[in-house]
Amino acid sequence: MNVPNSELDPIENLASTIKTLGILFIVLGFLGLLIPQIFSFVVEMFFGFIMLAGGLIFAYYSYQYPFSSFIDWLKPLILMVTGILLLIFPTSGVAAFILLLSLYFFTDAFASFALSYERHPRPGWFWMTLNGIFSALLAILILIGWPESSMFYLGIFIGISLLLDGFALYMLGRSITQASVL
Repeated sequence: MNVPNSELDPIENLASTIKTLGILFIVLGFLGLLIPQIFSFVVEMFFGFIMLAGGLIFAYYSYQYPFSSFIDWLKPLILMVTGILLLIFPTSGVAAFILLLSLYFFTDAFASFALSYERHPRPGWFWMTLNGIFSALLAILILIGWPESSMFYLGIFIGISLLLDGFALYMLGRSITQASVL
């Protein structure tokens, strides 16, 4: 049975969406590079609100559950307290957040290397490898400058990461589109 190439690789069916997300990430990345301190506060405050909202929603459902115990209330309490602390002390939150961001970049590098290995030798594998290398370098730079440079680095590094992820996604989508045309 002869199966079309696009049915063999589900990523090929998403080439247009991958390119669009790549462009969106590139635009957000440039914003992070142009206004890093503001971008740092926006990212930190966003996560503070997300944690607070998540804690409130979790608390609501814990209240609705008829057999709730102390343990059922622990997670929403931790989420709400953490969210409130991030909103009240944004500078300390940025320092803590950038340390977690370093862990994210190490994880992102691993994931990019894994995707690259999985896609090799199909189109786009090189761009995912390059993305993994840059993500690992960003993680190391964060650890070297922490905590003094946290406020500046958070916006810059998220901006760079978004730029690289966006470029890698765009090039991956473009490579897939070109390969499927051939």
